[in-house]
Amino acid sequence: MFEGISLAPSLACLRHGGPLRRRLCLFALVLSLWSATVDAGARWRVVILPGADPTQPAVAIQIRALRSALTAAAPDGVEFYTDSLDELRFDTNDLTPQFLALLKKKYEDKHIDIVIGIADFALDFTRRYHNDIWPNTPVLITSIDESRIARMPPEFAYIAWHFDAHSTLALAEALQPHASKLVIVSGNTAFDEFTARVAEQAARSRQSREWTVSLWSGLTLDELKTRLGSLDPADTAVLYTTMYRDREGRTFFPFEVVAPMARASRAPIYGWFPTYLDQGLLGGAVISYERNGRRAGELAASILLRKVSSNGATLPAEPSRCIVDRAQADRLGIRSALIPDECEQINVPASLWNQYRGTVLFALAVVALQAVTITGLLWQRRKRRLAEESATLRANELARAARISSAGELSASIAHEVGQPLGAILSNADAAGLILENPEHEVSELHQILADVRRDAVRANQVVQRLRALLKKQPVEFVSLDLNATVDDALALLAPEARRRRIAIESTLSAACPLIIGDRVQLQQVILNLSVNAMDAMQETEAAKRVLTISTRPSEHGVELMVLDRGHGISDAIRSKLFDSFFTTKTHGMGLGLSIARTIVESHGGRIGAEPREGGGCAFTVWLPCEEKSRLFAPHQHVSDAARDQA
Repeated sequence: MFEGISLAPSLACLRHGGPLRRRLCLFALVLSLWSATVDAGARWRVVILPGADPTQPAVAIQIRALRSALTAAAPDGVEFYTDSLDELRFDTNDLTPQFLALLKKKYEDKHIDIVIGIADFALDFTRRYHNDIWPNTPVLITSIDESRIARMPPEFAYIAWHFDAHSTLALAEALQPHASKLVIVSGNTAFDEFTARVAEQAARSRQSREWTVSLWSGLTLDELKTRLGSLDPADTAVLYTTMYRDREGRTFFPFEVVAPMARASRAPIYGWFPTYLDQGLLGGAVISYERNGRRAGELAASILLRKVSSNGATLPAEPSRCIVDRAQADRLGIRSALIPDECEQINVPASLWNQYRGTVLFALAVVALQAVTITGLLWQRRKRRLAEESATLRANELARAARISSAGELSASIAHEVGQPLGAILSNADAAGLILENPEHEVSELHQILADVRRDAVRANQVVQRLRALLKKQPVEFVSLDLNATVDDALALLAPEARRRRIAIESTLSAACPLIIGDRVQLQQVILNLSVNAMDAMQETEAAKRVLTISTRPSEHGVELMVLDRGHGISDAIRSKLFDSFFTTKTHGMGLGLSIARTIVESHGGRIGAEPREGGGCAFTVWLPCEEKSRLFAPHQHVSDAARDQA
């Protein structure tokens, strides 16, 4: 027990020294023994003896929890030693002698404070060889089924657990209320056969349902997958215990078999080991490896701290927990309403309300505010649209009033233009009457007179129709048209006024101009407004220079219309205000003609401008997009819609 401490000098002193010396030597011996005891108790040495491979998840979880609990309780740290024969996958009868010899050699000069065995192999091995390897050392056995307690030596401490097959079957009965067939799957090692017996005994003793039990032990994985794929999920449940080895000698960690089984099986698979979860297990009453390892570490620490005696020390078995994999339940078509309330559900489909309730409430508040804002914006947009439509209607009315005003300015020339054919018609009518009074009238002369009357009537009618078309209240209609034809119509109305004012009109219309999209009457009004303004500007111009020039020519992506005069021109001071509403330099003008012209041109996607003309006068330029370019321009459609609403 006191390895590394030499007691020979103190013992010799006690045998050969005097009374005082013997007292001092006795004191030194006691002090040495006390120091050795303190040193031995300060740093614990613990052997962990798992029956299975320590890398197996079930074992690794327990060892990690056990070490954590012991380390937390140790006054000066812990030295851990782990030794495993892995009897679940190897034949221990052949290997036990060598394993025993290894441990004896390994620990013959090493003081061990406690041995912690995990599962059945550790119980059997320590019961037989404990005194040969670790004499007088406390032993704690954990992770054994309750049925193994009867084999426990009285000096051993232990923690048993419960393979809750009954509660696992109760879960299967709840999730599959119409199932009556139970398939138990296991391997063919001794431990596999033991867990299969636990499941079979529980199934045959169930009072709530009479199960027809089939035991599949030691089948190869391929055989298992074939059989599982043929099961009827409506009346069959599968209970998987453990499978460390199949009949052909292939070894497994039991959890490795679950995933391929679950992929092949049409029926739900149940079990009581937590490492099967997330591998395809539907659920079961599972034990907790982490909790079991931690409790074993806490009991071992209590023994080492001498809080309890190791002889028969134990803790009650932990109850199992019902766990259901919701993702597997959904995959198998099992309704969530069948899951018992006491069962914990894992892999539950994400729910925004459950996971992000605060975020959802905030998002709903933001959406509500956005909805209110959008509603307000839509209301404002509707009001703005109605206002725009109303303004467009007023603008159309104002444009029509401007056309009527322009017609008023042309009234004298128009009256003269109509009066001439009407006078000729009257003269021809008088002549026809005189001819008819003569008994020997000439029929050919009457035919000539009727032809003249018809010609003059057509001439007067054309004047009236052109004027009527200009003044008529009609919807704005954007169509494909030739700007030259529109200019010709406007010139027919302007010609009488130009003659009355003794102004010559020169027109140069390019035949290469592309078609445009526009309203014929509105564009005609632009030409009239610009032309009448040009005529007004030339009132003071000498007669020889009174020339109104109108031309068209193709330009980049459109057509260019120019109206030029030799009037008084425009100054830089007024050019910036020229197209403003109600701005005029005339004593009798309203200041709307050019403003309306700009509005019409812009509604067609075009531009209008004015520049002083070299040699005197002014040049107005209107650019309008060609048909292809104009179809990409949207604003004029709004004007058209408003005009149709008006109509």
